[in-house]
Amino acid sequence: MRLALPAILAVSLLGPVAAFAQQTRQVPVDALIYDLRNPDPVRRREAVVLIGQNKLQRAVPDVVAIAGDPDVSVRRAIVATLQALDDIRSLPGLVALTSDPEKDIRESAVTGVTRLYLPRETGIGPSLTRVVNFFNPNSDEWADVVVESDLPVDPTVVPALQARLQDPTDSIRVKAARSLGILRGRAAVPMLILVMKEDRSPSVRFEAIRAIGKIGDTTAAKDVLPFTLSTESKLRTEAALALGRLHDRAALPELTRLFMKEAALQKRQADAGFRAALLEAIALIADPSSKELFTRQRAHDDAAVRVQAYAGLARVGDASLTTAVSQDRLSEKDVEVQTAQAFALYRFGRKEYLEELVKALGSRKTSARARQYLLELRQDEVADLGALSRLEDPGLRESIAEILGLIGDDRARPVLQDLTKDTRGQVAALATQAIERIAARSGGGAAPR
Repeated sequence: MRLALPAILAVSLLGPVAAFAQQTRQVPVDALIYDLRNPDPVRRREAVVLIGQNKLQRAVPDVVAIAGDPDVSVRRAIVATLQALDDIRSLPGLVALTSDPEKDIRESAVTGVTRLYLPRETGIGPSLTRVVNFFNPNSDEWADVVVESDLPVDPTVVPALQARLQDPTDSIRVKAARSLGILRGRAAVPMLILVMKEDRSPSVRFEAIRAIGKIGDTTAAKDVLPFTLSTESKLRTEAALALGRLHDRAALPELTRLFMKEAALQKRQADAGFRAALLEAIALIADPSSKELFTRQRAHDDAAVRVQAYAGLARVGDASLTTAVSQDRLSEKDVEVQTAQAFALYRFGRKEYLEELVKALGSRKTSARARQYLLELRQDEVADLGALSRLEDPGLRESIAEILGLIGDDRARPVLQDLTKDTRGQVAALATQAIERIAARSGGGAAPR
């Protein structure tokens, strides 16, 4: 099985895998495989550990075959080794271990299953931390990570993760909901809705709401909407964002009402994060009826609100505001707002501002937002992005190659073919990956892992 991923980057997770940091010793592979069936659990455990330490990929099927070992110490070694080997053939063993009687093994197995589908590398430096802290509950850097919509996820994975939504351990339910969102586990939406409504843990309910937004099942929007009235700021903020990701026009009147209510509050009373999320949702829905609201919010004193106002105007696409937005940009100091303004101006027909968007990929402050806007490019705008593939910075050329692949338009092939000859950085590798992604989507072959 080969996996098509949105980016590739080395992911470091704390946990059992750390056991393999010790010095490895070389041993015969056949002898280790033989010892996996030894009656002595100590010998079995040592064999599993050495297979992981020495990265013996050949032994993956044999380790998977003993995933149900009766000795708990052996199973702990198995889940750590399967993570260390990082091989898609480990999947059946990790799936089986998600239902282990020991909670630490179940949790590590959920981590391992999801890790097989996570990004591995990327072309632009500032995004290197995007998924490093995927399983760190105090980090939100992974918030937008989601597999490509056409990535085939093994049919055993979603049921295994869904079963963990009922796990007695809160942290496992959190990870299971998070993973279902990243893997677009549509079959789990009914259970996620139930968890969103009934789970005792706010953190689990939060992850369920986020997962529903990532999966994109619009039938769930009506169940998410009531959470915009939650007394918990984090839940109502995520509910608003989920409705935006679902592009739920039916929610637009209520989202607008709530935004206006928040905007009317005194600064010390307002929930700034919720207010910005409401306008972001409205901007993602991008109904022309919201144009006046976006126009008024250009002057808001909160930069997060201004960002969404310009993003909304970009998506509505009213070129009559070109002069006004150009003037705004002359006095704007916030770089994220400037990035949103560049997006708007490009969409208004000022094509030179696309280069400003691409260059924003090179800054930690603006890279995520610029990437989001560039991934929204329409097929008739792909040629504009391809024309920037000769920018001097190889990191930017890497990102252009990756984004062209993710957009998936066949008209990008000539540009990408030229980039496969690039000798700087990872440009050629990412261009080749992009071509294979496009080929896979058009029925011309599988996309690479």
